[in-house]
Amino acid sequence: MVTNSRFWPLRAVMPVLVLLPTLLLLYTGYTLPRQLHQLQRELQSQLKFQEISADIYHLTTSVQEYIFYGDLQALNNFRQYSAQMVNKELELYNLVEQSKKQDVAQLMALSKAYNSFVEREVIPGRQLEANENRELLLWQYRDLSRQLVDRADALRDAGLQENNALLEYTVALLNKEGLFMLLLSLFSLGAVIWEVVAARQWLAHYFCLRSLAKDSPDAIMFVDRKERLQYVNRSAANLFHVPKEAVAGKSLGEILTMYPHLQSIVQPLYDALLQNEKITDYQLSYGREEGKLLLTVDCTPIYLFKKPAGAVLVARKTPEPKNSNILLDTIERERKRLSIEIHDWIGRYMSSIIHGLDYVLRVNGGRLPAEVQENLLMLRTQCQNAAIDMRGIMNDIHPYLIEKVGLIPALESYSTNFERIHNKKVYIFYRQRSLQLDREKEILVYRIIQEALTNVAKHSPATEVDIHFSETKDTLQIEIVDNGGGQETAPVPGKGLWGMKERARLIGGDLVYGFVDGGFCVTLTLPKAGGGKADGQDRHHAGGRP
Repeated sequence: MVTNSRFWPLRAVMPVLVLLPTLLLLYTGYTLPRQLHQLQRELQSQLKFQEISADIYHLTTSVQEYIFYGDLQALNNFRQYSAQMVNKELELYNLVEQSKKQDVAQLMALSKAYNSFVEREVIPGRQLEANENRELLLWQYRDLSRQLVDRADALRDAGLQENNALLEYTVALLNKEGLFMLLLSLFSLGAVIWEVVAARQWLAHYFCLRSLAKDSPDAIMFVDRKERLQYVNRSAANLFHVPKEAVAGKSLGEILTMYPHLQSIVQPLYDALLQNEKITDYQLSYGREEGKLLLTVDCTPIYLFKKPAGAVLVARKTPEPKNSNILLDTIERERKRLSIEIHDWIGRYMSSIIHGLDYVLRVNGGRLPAEVQENLLMLRTQCQNAAIDMRGIMNDIHPYLIEKVGLIPALESYSTNFERIHNKKVYIFYRQRSLQLDREKEILVYRIIQEALTNVAKHSPATEVDIHFSETKDTLQIEIVDNGGGQETAPVPGKGLWGMKERARLIGGDLVYGFVDGGFCVTLTLPKAGGGKADGQDRHHAGGRP
C-alpha cells in the first residue's frame, strides 16, 4: 500500500501518543501509592493528636478533682492517663515526619514536667493550709496545665490543617492525572483506529494473497532467510509429491536429503537467496517417476523493513504450444519455397554459365590465347564451386533429401559436405536405416544434429564426431559426441543450445548436454511414431571408422 504523504506527521507521532498514556500510568502507579501512604501516616498522626488531647483533658480534670475534693479515685485516674499519654506520645514521635519530631519532643518534655510537678508538688501540697504557699502552688499548676493543653491543641490544629491540604492536593492530583490520561487514551485510541482503517488495504491484500496462494493452481513455496521452508501450498505439495507436514520448517538441505528429486526445484531458491535477484521465466526439467515435466519458475526475494526476509518460488507447468505443428509446417514450407527459388533461378543461371563455358572451351579452346583459356578455366572452376556451395546452402535451408530418401541418408550427405568444409570426420552409427518418425520430427531432428555439428565446428578442437542412433520400443535416443576434450566447468548455454532444446520440446522430446570423458556430448531422447525392428547389425556410412 502506498503511504499518503499528507499523513506522515501523524504516523511519526502516533507511537508517542500510544506511549504517553503508558508512561503516565506508570508514573501515577509509582507516585500515587507514596502519596496515599503519606496521607495515611498523617491521618494516623492526627488520630494520635486527638487521643493525646483527650488524655490531657482527662489528666488535668482528674488532678483538679483530686485537688478540690481529695478524691483518691481521681488520683488513680491521673496516674492511669499519665501512663497512657506517655506511651501515645512515644508512638506519635515514631510516627511523625522528621520535621515534626521536635514539636512532639517538646510536648513530651512538657507532659513529663507536668506529671513530675503533680507528683512532687501538687499531691503533697494538698495537705497544706490555705496560705500563700498553697495559692502559689495552685497558680503554678494552672499555668503548667494551660501550657500543656495549649501545646497539644496547637499541634493538633496544625496537623489537621496539613492533613486537609495534603488530602486536597492528592485529590487534585488524581483528578488532573485521570483527566489527562483519559484525554490521551481517547486520542491514542482514535489514532489507533485511524491507523487500522488506513491499514485495511494491507489487511485486504494479506488475506486475499493468502487465499490466492492457498487455492492457486501454481506451486508456491516460501523460504525464510535461514533457508527454512515456511509455506507450501496444496498445488506445490501435489506437483512435487511432498507432504506439507513433512517439509514445513525444515531446511533446504534436509529437504534435498529426504527428496533428492527436488534438486532442480531448490536450486533457483538458493540463487534468489544468495544473489538477492529476481528470477523470472526460468525453465527447468523436473523429473518424476512417470517422466519429465517442463516447468517455468519465478523466484522473488522478499524484504521486510528493507532487510532480506526470504524468497518465494512460483512454479507452473510450461504449456505446450497450441499451434506448434502449424508453426513448424509454416517455417519449413517457407524454407522449402526459398530452396526451390534458389534452385530454379540461381541454380538455372549457374548451370547455364557452366555449360556455356564448357562449350567455349570445347569449340574455341585451341584458338584462344593461353592466358584467356586459363582465365576461362578458373572461372569455370569458381562457378562449379559456387554451385556446390549453393546446393549446401539449399540443403541448410531445407533438407530436401529427407523427403526423397529419409533422415539417415540426408545426414550422410550433409556429413560428407561437413567433412570437406571443416576437415572433421563424422561417423554415424545405427541399426536400421529407416526410422519410424513423422516427417516433422525428422526435420527437427535433422536441425538439432545440424546445429550440434555447427557448434563442434565453431567451438571445439575436435577432429571426430560420433552420431549414435539407439532405439527401444517406444523411444529413439541420439547422441552426438566429439573428441574435443572435457572441461570441469559446465557449458554456458547460448542461442544454439537454447534453439536445440526448443526444437526438442516441440516434438515432445528432451535434450541434455555436458562434458563427458574425452569430449562434449548432446543427447536427444524422443518418442517414436511406432515400434521398430532391429536387424541386429550396426551399420555406418562408407567413410566410417574401421
